[in-house]
Amino acid sequence: MRRTTTPALPARGPAARAGLGLLGVLALAACQNPDSRATQAFAAGAEQLDSAAVAQQAARAHADSLARARARFGERVPRPDSLRALYVNGWAAGSRSRMRALLDIAEQTEINAFVVDLKESDTFLTYDSTGIALAREIGADQRPASQWLPALVDTLQARGIYPIARIVVFKDRMLAEKKPELAIRHVDGGVWKDQKGKPWVNPYHRAVWDYNVAIATEALEMGFREVQWDYVRFPDVVPSLRRTMSFPGAGEKSRADNIRDFILYSKEQLREYQVPVTADVFGLVTHLENDVGIGQNWEQVITAADAVLPMVYPSHYYAGQYGIRQPNAHPYEMVRISMQDAVERTEHLRRQGQTVGEIIPWLQAFTADYLNDGITYGPAHLRQQIQATYDAGLKSWVLWNPGSRYDVYLPALRPADGSPSPLEKSGWKPLRWEVPRGRLSQVIRKREAAERAARLAAASAERARDSVATPAAAAGQPRR
Repeated sequence: MRRTTTPALPARGPAARAGLGLLGVLALAACQNPDSRATQAFAAGAEQLDSAAVAQQAARAHADSLARARARFGERVPRPDSLRALYVNGWAAGSRSRMRALLDIAEQTEINAFVVDLKESDTFLTYDSTGIALAREIGADQRPASQWLPALVDTLQARGIYPIARIVVFKDRMLAEKKPELAIRHVDGGVWKDQKGKPWVNPYHRAVWDYNVAIATEALEMGFREVQWDYVRFPDVVPSLRRTMSFPGAGEKSRADNIRDFILYSKEQLREYQVPVTADVFGLVTHLENDVGIGQNWEQVITAADAVLPMVYPSHYYAGQYGIRQPNAHPYEMVRISMQDAVERTEHLRRQGQTVGEIIPWLQAFTADYLNDGITYGPAHLRQQIQATYDAGLKSWVLWNPGSRYDVYLPALRPADGSPSPLEKSGWKPLRWEVPRGRLSQVIRKREAAERAARLAAASAERARDSVATPAAAAGQPRR
C-alpha cells in the first residue's frame, strides 16, 4: 500500500538550518527571496556541484577504460616521464641482426623508446598481415618489411622499451592512385601530382581518416603504446603548384582547422585504448604565425595532440633563419631558438586555461650530404641539440636517422644509469647561449608589444586620475 503521509516541514531556527548544509540553507533563503544574493549563491553552488559531478563521472569513465585496457593487454610498458627515442624504419624492424644492435643500444644507454614505422610514405604497411579490406584491395600489404612485428613488440615489452607506432597519413601515393576519388584533384579535373609526380590523398576525405585510424587500431591491438601521425599535413609545394590543387568536400574549412579536426577525431576513435596520439610537424611551425602553407598551425596542433614533435633538424632551415647564416653549423642555437618559440607559445595557451600537449623535438642524427657544406654530423653535434632541448625547459627527444643507424652517435648518449656520456667524460662542454628576444617568433613579439602597450596605457590612465584627484583633494584643505 502506498504511503500518503504528508512530509514534515523543516524545523525553524539556526540550529535546524545548520544540519541542512550550505546548499540547503541557500535553497531556503532563495525560496523566501528569489531576487536575493542567496538565490545567486544557490545557483552558483549548484553549478559547482554539477561540474564536480561531471568531473567525477569523467574520472570514473577514464578509470573504467584503463581497467578494460589492462584486462585486455595486461600491464604494458608505461610511458617514460622523459622520452628518449630512436626512429626504427620498417626494414630495420624486420631485420633480426639490426634489431639486436638497436636493442643493445637501448640496453646500454639512456634510450628508452623506439618509434617504429607501421605505414611509410609509399603506402606500404610494414607488417605482414592486416585485416583492413582497403589495405588489401590496393596492395598495401604486398611489401611487408617485417615478418615478425608482433613478436618484436613483445620483445620491446619484455625489455621495458616503450613502443611507438609511426604512421604516415596524407602522403599516400598508392591509395591516391588506386582510389582516385580519395586523391587531391587538379583544378583541371584530373588527379593532382606534386613536383615529383606523386599524388597525395585528400586530407578532407573522411574515408582517408578512417583508413589511417584502422591502421592505428591494428598497431594498438599488436601492443604498441602510442600512435604518432607523420605527414599529417598538406603537400609542401611552391605557390604556383598549390594553386592547382582542389579538395572535394573541403567546404569553407581551412587547412589548419582540418588538420586539427583529424587529430581530434583520431583521438576520439582510439579513446578506448587509453594511449597518447601525437603529431609530427615542420620545424618552422614553432616560429611562423600561419600554417606554413601545409595546415600546421602551432596553436591549433599543440591544443589537439597529446604531444607535438617538431622536426628541428638544423640542416632543414634556410640560410639566415633566426639570423644564423649557416644553420647546419649551429645545432645548439637552431634547436634552442625553435624550442624557445614552441615553449613560450605553448605556455601562453596554458596560462589561458587551454589544455596543451607535450613538446618533443625530432633531433638530427644524420649528415646532410645534400648540402655539400663539408659538415659531418657526429656525437658533439647531437649532444648540443640534446642540451639545447634541456636548456629550453623540455625533457624528451627523438633521434632521426633515415637508415636507423646510430653507431657513430653512441658517444653522445648517456648510459642507462644517467651518468655522463663518453663525450661528456672526454671534456666536452655544452654551449652556453641566451636566445636574443628579437629573434623569437612574431607571435611572441607581437604579444609582448601589446602587453607593453597595455601596461603603458594603464599607467598613463592612473597618472591622469591622480592628477585630477590631487587638485580636488587640495581644494578641500583648510587654508593656514
